[in-house]
Amino acid sequence: MTEYQLLDLMYQGFIQNAMYFVGMVLLTWLGFRMAANVASDPNMAGQIFTTIFCLFVGLFWYTTNQIGGGVLNSYTAQLIEMGADSGTRLSEIANSPAAPGGAMQVAFNIFIVIFQLAIIWVKR
Repeated sequence: MTEYQLLDLMYQGFIQNAMYFVGMVLLTWLGFRMAANVASDPNMAGQIFTTIFCLFVGLFWYTTNQIGGGVLNSYTAQLIEMGADSGTRLSEIANSPAAPGGAMQVAFNIFIVIFQLAIIWVKR
């Protein structure tokens, strides 16, 4: 397989992951809307179901981020193995804390879930 073919396959993987990303953005927005509605008219069942929804969306976000990181890492390793210059450049991105599936994305994901749960459960 050539460098061009590997990069093309990697970009196709990122396009699919981007579609999941858009879905997660919409579900996160819905989670914030649900949390705001439950906070304005609290009832225990609504709080519990909204909490479960927000936790699942957070888990799906995490999975989407890890898939993006997996795509980047696997294709970067193949590019390095074949001696392509793009592999060494991509490895710098893959090893940074802000890489897809990296520590900063996980921390931001946790922050969003905590923010949603605070809206649901903390009294104003």
